[in-house]
Amino acid sequence: MDAKTRQQQLDDISPEDLAKIKAHQASTEGSFKVDNEWLLMTEFAIIFGWQAYLDVKEDKIETAEMLTLIEASRKLKARDMFHDAQSALIGAGSAAAKKPSQAFNTLTKDLIKQMKVDE
Repeated sequence: MDAKTRQQQLDDISPEDLAKIKAHQASTEGSFKVDNEWLLMTEFAIIFGWQAYLDVKEDKIETAEMLTLIEASRKLKARDMFHDAQSALIGAGSAAAKKPSQAFNTLTKDLIKQMKVDE
């Protein structure tokens, strides 16, 4: 939507509706406190889904198990970030090398060994 169309739509809002919108915005800005428990529950819901969140609320999943799963997820995310950084380093190092293909092969030799299937 371009700026002109957007402005036309805003101009079409009645003063009563505009007042309702402003009142709603004022009532929702920072009115709810978010403590550590809410952050953990939200993180758990984002990682494992709505049903997992409901299961924690209904005590089908114990708090200790929830916290362990969150911590395990954080560790896996950190591992993935390390792999992304390693990939960027391999790419940058290979691109800057005098012989890019040879540098790439050297830098990925151990990775290739790890992914081969045992016979």
